[in-house]
Amino acid sequence: MATPTALDETRRDAILNAALDCFLLHGVAGTTVDDLRSASGASTGCIYHHFGSKEQLAAALYVQILASYHDAFLASLKTSRSARTGVEGAVRHHLHWVAARPSHAKYLFHCREPEVVSESNRAARLLNANFYAEAGGWLADHVRKGHIRALAPELYHALWMGPSLEYTRQWLAGSSRPRDQLTGERQLAEAAWNALRVVR
Repeated sequence: MATPTALDETRRDAILNAALDCFLLHGVAGTTVDDLRSASGASTGCIYHHFGSKEQLAAALYVQILASYHDAFLASLKTSRSARTGVEGAVRHHLHWVAARPSHAKYLFHCREPEVVSESNRAARLLNANFYAEAGGWLADHVRKGHIRALAPELYHALWMGPSLEYTRQWLAGSSRPRDQLTGERQLAEAAWNALRVVR
């Protein structure tokens, strides 16, 4: 099998970037291949060559953004100096990531049409399994050290990131909060730490 060339990767990225704009504007179901061709400058044949179908393109875009988010989140944990800086840093990472990439965040958190879920399910499940295994290992280490409370896995996610996820969903939906920045970073980071830390 031939290895992808730099030109192939450039074309693929251009299609993905154009698809993001189209899917956010029209939805996946409402976007036509002609919309994608016009926005990306790629031929119909080129789009099908790289992705097979519009639905597979939508899934590839979702998986790419999910992987990028996971990688940056885990990097913030691995470079943290303590349980507190890790917990609070992950919240800050999430808020900064959303503020810097609102289009990516909108697609990741809101654009989950049935065809995208179906096509991306296998890859997304694998990414999520790896993500939660690594994040869970980091948590378990700090539980053993007596810094973080022992909780059920689903409670960690809800208490740690649940408030920040809801906060950014409202921000992305165009609430009355300022659009140029996300406020509440300090309060959300402190709340996450207080929810997980061992109280002495």
